[in-house]
Amino acid sequence: MKQGYCRILSLALVLLLIGWAEAMATAPPPETAATPAERTPAELRHQLLGLPVGVPALPTTALPDTTDQREDLLGEDDDTGYTPVDIRTRRLRIRSEDGRDIFRLRGRLFIDGAYVFFDPTDTVDDASAGSGDIAKYQTIIRNARLGAEGVMYEDWGWRIEADFRDAEIRFRGSYIEYLGWGPLRASFGNIKEPVGMEWMTTRRRNTFIERASPLDAYKPSWNIGARMEYQGSAYHLMGGVFGGNDVIRDRRITDGFALAGRATVAPYLEGRNYLHLGVGASHRQNAYRERADAPRQYQDVRLRTRLGTRAVDGRFIGREDISGVENYGTYAVEGALGLGPVALQGEVLGVTANRQEDLEQVNLWGWYAQVSWFLTGEARTYRPGRGNFGAVIPTRNFRPGFGPGAIELAARYAFVDSIDRTDDEIIYDGGTMDHFTLGLNWYLTREVRIMANFIYLDARRATPQGPGLGGKQTTGSVLALRFQVEI
Repeated sequence: MKQGYCRILSLALVLLLIGWAEAMATAPPPETAATPAERTPAELRHQLLGLPVGVPALPTTALPDTTDQREDLLGEDDDTGYTPVDIRTRRLRIRSEDGRDIFRLRGRLFIDGAYVFFDPTDTVDDASAGSGDIAKYQTIIRNARLGAEGVMYEDWGWRIEADFRDAEIRFRGSYIEYLGWGPLRASFGNIKEPVGMEWMTTRRRNTFIERASPLDAYKPSWNIGARMEYQGSAYHLMGGVFGGNDVIRDRRITDGFALAGRATVAPYLEGRNYLHLGVGASHRQNAYRERADAPRQYQDVRLRTRLGTRAVDGRFIGREDISGVENYGTYAVEGALGLGPVALQGEVLGVTANRQEDLEQVNLWGWYAQVSWFLTGEARTYRPGRGNFGAVIPTRNFRPGFGPGAIELAARYAFVDSIDRTDDEIIYDGGTMDHFTLGLNWYLTREVRIMANFIYLDARRATPQGPGLGGKQTTGSVLALRFQVEI
């Protein structure tokens, strides 16, 4: 079945490319567009070559400047400044003569490895004494995605992307988007529920190998839904209604639904400096199965995170799911500050799960704070109209004798508390964890990054000793590595 899906996807992409190429070949010659005053042909050539202004480029034949500054319809950081007819081979993209139709291939590959420096035979992955064994070291394909995206008639955006990392193919970020209302956009399809800054920033742009433990545990998911957003010059509003079960369907399960929204503002913007503030929340009616001969059975809710890497799969928080949940809410408060090459970021998250009448409510929470510094002088690309971060573009791409790329140091502390108890009983024991991470990022180019994270963690369970007595504990270090490339 997987091979059949791959063949269908590959054939569809090939047919689309052939159709676009034929249309480009039969199109009439483009008219030369006026040169914008703020960009010269030399500056454009420097941008396309990845060179900073002032660094000599290789000699080139003088060509008429046909660049055009149009709106960034695909949401890419380098998508402005193109010729009216343009076929790029790096991050393959084809654009029609009038710029109203775009087709682009997209994909990513994350290769991860990790090694643990503590005893992996008896961890909090299982609350029972002498259990909870995990691997000492492993390697995985963390992400392997391939897809395409584009714009039709200038007003309709679309994307379809498949994730090949697991035994089954899953869709991620496959949707249709209407762009004809200026800063107001409408999206329909497999999209994110908008809660949390690090969640709404693609994993390709986050500072650490994995998202902070409370956000990784409590974040919503990709779900089928409808979403509206408004992209202001210094603020962003987003809200929508979402179904459940991602794109995997069980014909016996009623999906449930969620209402979610997020609002962000940048009260201070000056050059590479910024201040970001935001809030987000989601309320979900849980999925359930209903039978004539039994009471309504709600699906278990999973709120789980790992070691800070998936290469060694230690499920230290949320190892057991929460049962009997009728509905639950998630909230997040977020902030970020950028001062040139230095960036700070933090969030507080919480979950309240309301369960069936004979079960008590569960309340969980966590927070994180992080700081990063570019030794080579670059800065994180903050996007105030979207309330998230874009690509880091090195001043000089890595090339022996030419440039070092961009080098970033980072540190993060995260705390997650998934134990809820009273003086008399434990309501839910999902564990608590203090999580420290030191990170080194080497951006060889915009598309290629090598990451190293050194992690120290202290994870605890409330059971089996009983309330107030303390439970099982795992303390130790992890070394995690990633090689990342995108197309």
